[in-house]
Amino acid sequence: MARGTLSPKRPPSSPARVFVLAGTADQEGNRPGADLARRLGLPVGDLDQAGEKDLLLVDTDDGLELRAGTAPRGGRARVDWGSRGAGPPPAPGDPLRRAAGRRPGLVVDATAGFGTDAFALARLGHRVLALEKSAVMAALLEDGLRRALADPRLEAAARRIRVRCGDSIELLAALDEVPDAIYIDPMYPPARSRKSALPPMKIQLLRRLVGEDTNAPALLAAGLASGARRVILKRPPGASPLPGPLTASHPGKLVRFDVYHPGPDPGTKDVDP
Repeated sequence: MARGTLSPKRPPSSPARVFVLAGTADQEGNRPGADLARRLGLPVGDLDQAGEKDLLLVDTDDGLELRAGTAPRGGRARVDWGSRGAGPPPAPGDPLRRAAGRRPGLVVDATAGFGTDAFALARLGHRVLALEKSAVMAALLEDGLRRALADPRLEAAARRIRVRCGDSIELLAALDEVPDAIYIDPMYPPARSRKSALPPMKIQLLRRLVGEDTNAPALLAAGLASGARRVILKRPPGASPLPGPLTASHPGKLVRFDVYHPGPDPGTKDVDP
């Protein structure tokens, strides 16, 4: 559902301003965005109050949507798992499937974002707890989950997903069930080369929403301390592994999944159960 092109300039190091688009008032004077704005603690306003650098949260007929300000081609995105749900689940050789293991269990997605990988894991039969620090992103996830539960193609996988808003490092230390795996997909640093293509619109918007992400080592440490059997870290293909008990790497065409096994013997070969 992504459209448009953002500027190729380096994204800001701090989050953009976000407000809820008020919408047209009904006969009683109620504006549809007011309740959402109160729930998220965000300002509510009209389109003419927004600037090109602002982000807008808009409740549309197709679902809750994040928009990049007022630029004509600013871009927009929402949580939409429909295209993935219509196709076959990941094949046995899929690198994410290999990294997560063959036996379905509880996977905590510590960096849920738009929930693409959370839904892929749920389609593999895993129960998924999707953690998201941004209240705006969590609201988009909850809206996408609600729509997926109402779609017969997506309902079975969607029922295996829960969304929780909060700091992942704190939540990983207070889980009420020891997970089988922790999944971490930190935001990659933006490419510096002039020849590098811009990242997908959803990633551009996510960077503008949450700012720079520099806590991958802390998330890895929290995952290793959680008691989970394995911690999966998504990395760019050429990136150096983060220090830790790395036991396997599962490369794909565009990403790599590094698997860490907590325990006294970091050299043990990763074997799927």
